[in-house]
Amino acid sequence: MKQTSTSEQGTPPPLRILHGLIFTAFTALAVLTSHPEVEHLVRSQFHPFNVGPPPRMVALLASLAAVVGLSVVLVQAVRGRSARLHWSALILGAVALASWGNREGPATGRTEAAANLRILQTARALHGRMVNELQTHGAVPEDEDTWRAALEEVSQGHLPLVRTHSFEPLPFRLVVVKESEALPSEVPPGTLLLRILGGGAAYELHMVGVSATGEPWRLEAEGEPLVLRAAFNPDLPPLPKQAGPGAH
Repeated sequence: MKQTSTSEQGTPPPLRILHGLIFTAFTALAVLTSHPEVEHLVRSQFHPFNVGPPPRMVALLASLAAVVGLSVVLVQAVRGRSARLHWSALILGAVALASWGNREGPATGRTEAAANLRILQTARALHGRMVNELQTHGAVPEDEDTWRAALEEVSQGHLPLVRTHSFEPLPFRLVVVKESEALPSEVPPGTLLLRILGGGAAYELHMVGVSATGEPWRLEAEGEPLVLRAAFNPDLPPLPKQAGPGAH
């Protein structure tokens, strides 16, 4: 007569329930620890542009491993069996991995306000540099390459916080426009729109940020477009050279 092994006879229901509750709690701990990363990943799939660093893969994998392990444990519990030891070990390892993956605390710079502030700081740094050029020479350069080189210099070491749908960082861009009433609408966040007036005697800088829904958005102040303007004033001395954003 065939004998049934101890592992096939079925674990007593109270032990199965206790085991399931304990490892459900462990799984919940791993998922909650990784929740900001999971939420950031999910949100990124519905926004054309994202803000801040990409999700931490270690935390995402830990959350996934815990859910898979718990699924096996619960299925085996319903079938009246004990799950193999390595599934429980997987859940415990996932908890430890999730905690380790978030050891640096919450990721910074994942808000639209932080991204727009970085864009504004960069625009102000460029504005300060070109105001000095304006006051020194009576006019600013009208060629786009000079402005782009200045933008690259003031933004060096200060990457924008806005990223593409696939989390590639978006560099700052500069686009020359002819009329402020006809500003291009389909430009990515981090774009500075330059309008040169009077043969270089004045200029305007319009800034494109990112909205709460991940769309390009003109920076505003009190409901009005935020514009940095300058015009040559012969009565003013040259200004000190401006450093990049965040410098003191």
